[in-house]
Amino acid sequence: MFWSGLEIAARYGVQFFVVVALARLLSPSDFGLIAMLLVFTSIGALMVDSGFSSSLVQRQNTTADDETTVFLFTTAMGVLLFALLWLCAPVIANFYDQPSLVGLTRLVAFVLPLSALSAVPDACLTQQLNFRTRARTQILSSLGSAIVAVFLALKGFGVWSLAWQSVIAAMLRVILLWVYSGWRPSGKFRQKSLRSLFSYGGYMLLANVLDTFTTRLQSLLIGMMFDVRALGYYTIAQSAQSAPTTLVGAFLNRVGLPVFSSIANQPKKLVGALRLSLRVSLFVFVPCMIGMALTARMLIELLYGRRWVEAAPILVLLSLSATFWPLHVLNLAALSGQGRSDLFFRLELVKKLIGISLIVVFSPFGPIAIAAAVLVSSVLGLLINTWYSGKLFGYGTAAQLRDQIPTLALMVPALLVGWSILHWTEEGYGHTALAIVASATVYVGAALVFRNTALTELISLFKDIRVAQQSTATFADE
Repeated sequence: MFWSGLEIAARYGVQFFVVVALARLLSPSDFGLIAMLLVFTSIGALMVDSGFSSSLVQRQNTTADDETTVFLFTTAMGVLLFALLWLCAPVIANFYDQPSLVGLTRLVAFVLPLSALSAVPDACLTQQLNFRTRARTQILSSLGSAIVAVFLALKGFGVWSLAWQSVIAAMLRVILLWVYSGWRPSGKFRQKSLRSLFSYGGYMLLANVLDTFTTRLQSLLIGMMFDVRALGYYTIAQSAQSAPTTLVGAFLNRVGLPVFSSIANQPKKLVGALRLSLRVSLFVFVPCMIGMALTARMLIELLYGRRWVEAAPILVLLSLSATFWPLHVLNLAALSGQGRSDLFFRLELVKKLIGISLIVVFSPFGPIAIAAAVLVSSVLGLLINTWYSGKLFGYGTAAQLRDQIPTLALMVPALLVGWSILHWTEEGYGHTALAIVASATVYVGAALVFRNTALTELISLFKDIRVAQQSTATFADE
């Protein structure tokens, strides 16, 4: 957990601070242009992987032939999709009526074959729970690409600094993964391996494509129906909201899938692990997202500058939509650990069809309306996810929400204190900081007084991590 958390924090934490720095150097239009490309590159990256990384992790025991088969397939897909995106660059530029997208598309397209080369060594390290090596790789690649991006922005390269950051990050990650992992293709291409792995990974691919398309559809519609600046504001709000959600989601998925897979045949143990992880993660995450919604305007001004304040109302709605994000992630990880990618896909299909419908219906009313659609679809998705867990594990919506009552009860006095300070004092960074500190003090203090189970488990978890670190260090010395 420690090394996985460090690796994910390096990836998304560095990216968040780079966006904060670049927001003061670049314009909303620059961010809007790069967001237009993400619609195509994000789905392309999923097509390159084709769900095989998840298959390798879920299977636990893979052969050299399995790994080599996946490597050859993903590499071929990466090259093919790179060529397709390169040729379609003028079409994408015409679609948005932005001529500069031709060159940008062709540069960012290099991310696809680079991602293909890193897929198997990355999956093998995850399968082995070797997050220490992954952390080292991610820290170096994130910092290296961040330095390049900021340097280019300072030199006046504008939106190109964002494009080069993604390419440099992918390139460094490939090199470091191959150096540190020691993995090399040593088997042969087997159609049997491809079919076997795709039986699980194919459903995961479709589910991930649906998820990414739903997220990127927001940018697609804003870029198509409004101007580039409006998309820039929405992109910054998404970036601020996704910093904690992506970090926590990636961490819970990274640790949850291999752990839930290893106890898939022990129902009681699996439910116990799910309950523990939900209590602990929501105890930390819920106050963070509600606090972000409460202080959205001042947070945007502080991080990105006054010219980005139009992103604040969007951030409020997006933050509220992600309040119970760990419930989504962990329920899906438990389902994936059962090897039931078919059920995973059905679940995602229903949720995303609802989400896409809401986004399309709300989109003519502007970016804020689209954010409201995301909030509504998130609530409905939560009910669908937990219903399936009740059906499979006997731990459904009512039981999961009942376990969170102590945490939600703590939020009431904490929110009242924070809201009162913000409402009855003058607007400013000092008063905002006071509201955050006062709310956190009430929240943690009440948890200690009433001996909140989630806090007790969190403290115990940190002690276990520290003991594990000491044991690992002792073993390494010996």
